[in-house]
Amino acid sequence: MLKKGFTLAEVLITLGIIGVVAAMTLPVLIARYQERQWTTAYLRVYSLLENAYRMTQNEHGTFENWAGASITKDDSGQLNRSNSDATSIYNVMIKNYFKLNRSFFDMKSNDINCWPERSYSLSGEDFLTTGYVHSKNVVSLVSGECIILGDPTGDFIFDLNSKKGPNILGKDQFIFSFDILKPERIKPGYYQRSWTDVPELCMQDSNTTAWVNGSSCGFWILRHHNMDYLHLSGTDIREKWNGGGW
Repeated sequence: MLKKGFTLAEVLITLGIIGVVAAMTLPVLIARYQERQWTTAYLRVYSLLENAYRMTQNEHGTFENWAGASITKDDSGQLNRSNSDATSIYNVMIKNYFKLNRSFFDMKSNDINCWPERSYSLSGEDFLTTGYVHSKNVVSLVSGECIILGDPTGDFIFDLNSKKGPNILGKDQFIFSFDILKPERIKPGYYQRSWTDVPELCMQDSNTTAWVNGSSCGFWILRHHNMDYLHLSGTDIREKWNGGGW
């Protein structure tokens, strides 16, 4: 009895189709996997910060008592605060409650720390460059993160994987600050009240050219536990932005 089977041409066509489908779907799957890794890393880092700050408060009180930042009111009664002091943050909080790999304080101008040579905002503008970062106080953690302390942009700027890339604010780099309205908390984003919990600073297709675009993405991650903002339109991000606390 004659057994029927696939011809060589049919097998090759089938393999070609599988190859095309794989070529189309694998990049998407890889990207989604990377986003899940960043999301997990972000949530872990935020938990570490909150826990460390909580323990610091037990001994020293909230940040305005020891971080070198002062809280004031303007003529309209709105609260404002000054920038923190990196050395104070390091001495009181970081070195006591984080497992450090190395401190890059007091670097010479030609030294290389753990921060990438170039960083970018979510919309592609320069965020932090080598010359600027190397004048800052930076530490690296045993778990692989690199942190800038006491920057005017935020009290903590994390790169979740140090120099590995893509070195983009809102992907593997994030800003955290002591909260002026809830001084017992650490919030995502810029330390002032403006430029903080707004969807416009977490849009790849945003019309804004602000160099801190990506700075508010932490709010989305804490609310939704994903990075879907990387795939949504500005309209959809605005509609879904508020969905819980942080």
